[in-house]
Amino acid sequence: MFDSAQSFVIKVWLERGDPGARSRGRAPWRGQITHLPSRESRAVRRLDEISGMIAACLERSGADPGWSWRWRRRWQGWTGRV
Repeated sequence: MFDSAQSFVIKVWLERGDPGARSRGRAPWRGQITHLPSRESRAVRRLDEISGMIAACLERSGADPGWSWRWRRRWQGWTGRV
């Protein structure tokens, strides 16, 4: 049942820095996502980077991550934006 399962570990934390920013709910966060089967790991600063890595791993494994992912990849190709 799980022979094609993809596992990820996602770690997030608040950056140290201005204590006032934390109390106002504006502290910057950082994170790391690791694809366990390949051990590929990436630092992240935006939530869409997490979903982007998951979608890319699914696509490489032969899955269709959906139209929104395909559109995003096409847009990045047109604009040169990552």
